[in-house]
Amino acid sequence: MPMIQPKQEIKKLLLNTGLYRFAQLKNQFHVLPYHSVVDNPNPFFPQVSLSLFEKHMAHLAKNYRVIDFETLMERIRSKESIRKCVVITFDDGFLDNLEVVAPVLKKYNFPATIFLTTDFIDNKTTPWFLKFRFAFQTTKEKILEIDMGDTHFSFSLKTQGHRLDASNKVMGHLRKLSEQDRVNLVNQLYEKLGVADFGSLENLMLNWDQVRELSNQGVSFGAHTVSHPVLSRISPSQAEQEIRDSKLIIESNIQKPVTAFAYPFGKCSDYTETLLPVLEKLGFQCAVTTETHANNPGVHPFFINRNIPWEMANFGS
Repeated sequence: MPMIQPKQEIKKLLLNTGLYRFAQLKNQFHVLPYHSVVDNPNPFFPQVSLSLFEKHMAHLAKNYRVIDFETLMERIRSKESIRKCVVITFDDGFLDNLEVVAPVLKKYNFPATIFLTTDFIDNKTTPWFLKFRFAFQTTKEKILEIDMGDTHFSFSLKTQGHRLDASNKVMGHLRKLSEQDRVNLVNQLYEKLGVADFGSLENLMLNWDQVRELSNQGVSFGAHTVSHPVLSRISPSQAEQEIRDSKLIIESNIQKPVTAFAYPFGKCSDYTETLLPVLEKLGFQCAVTTETHANNPGVHPFFINRNIPWEMANFGS
């Protein structure tokens, strides 16, 4: 007789009966975090399937109020209800945001914000974190021996699951390093993994003409730095330059103000509170993290969390 999984049964009950809607009675809002939307997601990349994204948007249309950041911040300032309000966001600037996502947003007449990492636009550089994941995905090596700090690590790479687990653990270490140490270790990893050809990763990102096309369709754009560093691992002056330059580059290309910012990686260890006066000085109205707590009316505008509503997180793919 199969074992009963209480948590799974409770989740099924909440979904099937609609009891999850009691959570919507709270005066809270959600900011949804996406990156790339494709037909067949690569588990090594920050992708969701088009079918799941369609389910999410259909659910939002029936159960939530999808608004933009400007409307959200005005509601918070004027103490209006934010219950069931949702903002949709995408990070980095993937080409599929135009080719795949935009038609779905248009279908539901939903606003959205894309946070651009400006060095990636026009495919000037391939996102380093994609190259890193791609190296683990495609390596033919069966084991990785590497020193990280004072510790020697040995990772099995025999299966996709092993390679995915190893890439997650190494990425966790990389985010603790200074920018130069990260670059050095990543280059060492490519050599050990025997991966040097990243040609298949070209043309994954938007170009400026496509950014302007989306802007003309009503999509908003926010800043996400120039090169996607871990802001807490570079100097305050470098962090300010990364934020300022990305904002100015986007504004000069779309001829519209940029008032929203997304911290790269976005966990509390990836940025510092010293950035708050910088963001304010540069004219930002809000900034988003990847912390997954609920957002209440009293949330700090520069520490807005991003998460998927509970019931949507339990949809099938």
